[in-house]
Amino acid sequence: MTYTVLARAWRPQRFADLIGQDAVVRTLQNALTAGTFAQAYLFSGLRGVGKTTAARLLAKAVNCEHGPTAEPCGECSSCREITTGSSVDVIEIDGATNTQVDKVRDLQDFLRFRPTRDRYRVIVIDEVHMLSTSAFNALLKSIEEPPTYVLWIFATTERHKVPATIQSRCQELDFRPLPAERLAAHLETVAAGEKFSLSPAAAAAIARTAEGSVRDGLSLLDQLRAFSDDAVDEAAVEAVLGIPPLERTLSLIESLAAGDLGAALGLLRDQLTRGYDPSVLAREVGRALGVLLHLAVDPSLEPDLAGVERERLTAVAEAIGAQAVGRMLSLWLEAEGLLKEATNRELALEVAALRLSRWPAVQRLEAMLDGRAEIVAPATRGGTPPPSSAPPPAGSPAGGGRAPGSPGSRLAEALWPTLPRLAAAVENAEVRLEGPTLVLRFPASARTLARVADGERARLEAVVGSAIAGCSAVRIEEEMPGDDALSGLERTVAEDPGVELVRRVLGGDVRGVWPDRDPT
Repeated sequence: MTYTVLARAWRPQRFADLIGQDAVVRTLQNALTAGTFAQAYLFSGLRGVGKTTAARLLAKAVNCEHGPTAEPCGECSSCREITTGSSVDVIEIDGATNTQVDKVRDLQDFLRFRPTRDRYRVIVIDEVHMLSTSAFNALLKSIEEPPTYVLWIFATTERHKVPATIQSRCQELDFRPLPAERLAAHLETVAAGEKFSLSPAAAAAIARTAEGSVRDGLSLLDQLRAFSDDAVDEAAVEAVLGIPPLERTLSLIESLAAGDLGAALGLLRDQLTRGYDPSVLAREVGRALGVLLHLAVDPSLEPDLAGVERERLTAVAEAIGAQAVGRMLSLWLEAEGLLKEATNRELALEVAALRLSRWPAVQRLEAMLDGRAEIVAPATRGGTPPPSSAPPPAGSPAGGGRAPGSPGSRLAEALWPTLPRLAAAVENAEVRLEGPTLVLRFPASARTLARVADGERARLEAVVGSAIAGCSAVRIEEEMPGDDALSGLERTVAEDPGVELVRRVLGGDVRGVWPDRDPT
């Protein structure tokens, strides 16, 4: 007995069975019921979503013994012959192999004769965009004013390649990709009808891979059924299609979002060692990031997720946040373009992971530049931990040796809990009292800190009164740098935690330091 592949065995034989194209079905059935169907149709959309099937159903509907009817019977001789492809009045032509104008002229000669038995001669041209310009031109008159017994149906996956002169003479119907959830449910229905097992996770993975194409989904299911001996699960999908499990992809994304490059590269190397195509890995990460972005912004943007997948993806989306996911997705899409051109795709994938893993550091840098976070020096290359941003312990000298109880020490201690950046500035200044005025004199090497203090003078004056009795004003003084101050300035810049953070995040080194005011 000859086996019939699932895509053919489960081809819809009624409009009611054409899933995912409700708008198209309703338009055609209403026109058939009212007897107002067009003389030419242009069906466009993704491969494998039902364009050719709908064309055959329309041919049955207009030629059915009980028609024209909104639902062909499928039992009369006309319906059966159209189903088997043996009808002499319904002609299907492949536009990709019949591109020349001579083929169209032969067809026009054929259309001069009335149908042999049926009401209409129906001409279905699949992939019509492949016809030559001359062939399109030869069709114009026949489409615009065909004989009353002729019905043209064109199908294409690339509507933009069909000339506007053809489109304007046709009624256009757009076939949409099938939502992943609905396609997964259809695959489970097919598996149950064919009496083999298909796990929900495997159905969801096949549906994602098919990208809305019913035919592609059924073809993949056929392949997996043969591999797994009628028991298709997620392991079979991973082994045959080379698609990593969603959980593994999300683990990779979580590692990248946390800045853990080591864990991310370990996951990538494991995937590549298992034989996964780098392009497939990149596509799956990009797809998952897109879903996470939708869930982080508004969960209703992803209505087609299975229950288990939705719960896991929502948790990750909420943990990372919409802003971070959006930036990661932008970086990953840029990397996908580079991956297509790279000679070493595995290395390109690892570089893409490196870029994403630096995102937390970029966030800290942006917060620092916006003034939303205080500068914390990163760990040195030798492994020394960064200095703590917490206030110095009680009784310890603030300001690197400044005597406890001095005006500068008391002011720094008062500033640490809420304004650590100002506290750091005070610790780098020479402090003295001149009556009710506290004078902060900054050396030439700390001019940046002087400007920080000057910009926050109002806050300083608000704190100084409670920290130092009798003080009500603050004055900022700056030393002018001389030639002998440059080496100290360079050293200060090199040791500045903000400069070190920028260098580690963006790369590069300090090549030179110049004072921003002429010392003369």
